[in-house]
Amino acid sequence: MNKRSAREILADKLSALMDAHPILNTQGKLAARAGLAQRTVGRMKKNEADPQLGHVEAVATALGVPLIDLISDEQSQGSTLHYDIDAVHRLSEEDKKKIESYIEFVISASGMARSQTEEPLNFSERIPATPAQAEAVRRAAQQPLSNKTLSIHENQSHANEGKRRHR
Repeated sequence: MNKRSAREILADKLSALMDAHPILNTQGKLAARAGLAQRTVGRMKKNEADPQLGHVEAVATALGVPLIDLISDEQSQGSTLHYDIDAVHRLSEEDKKKIESYIEFVISASGMARSQTEEPLNFSERIPATPAQAEAVRRAAQQPLSNKTLSIHENQSHANEGKRRHR
């Protein structure tokens, strides 16, 4: 089995990622996002020269992938998530936490085992009662119980059924 050079791997992966990316699918767009000259991206893609590490890092950041994904021949164990890294950076911290929570939920729901040393996932949230709700509960708790109290399954219309007049 021949081991491919990092340049060959970079050229192949760069081409594949650019083809799959909805926005950065041309050398010019990728170069602009990475802050590089278009010719530099073209030389990487065509395996024409040894690129500088800083240039490869800039391209990886622009594409939203880890640097190792561009230069490693090892196949990742799973598919990589593709997303617009700039859009994620513009999200509020609250929205980022929602995304992280959703990812944890999906992983948990898929049955993927978590390490025993990790803290278990908790998807509950305690929401305090509003002042109006607290007042309603306080008033209800102070009322005496009687046989005339409606159960949870009854409503007021059932309680008055025997008192209706028929014409």
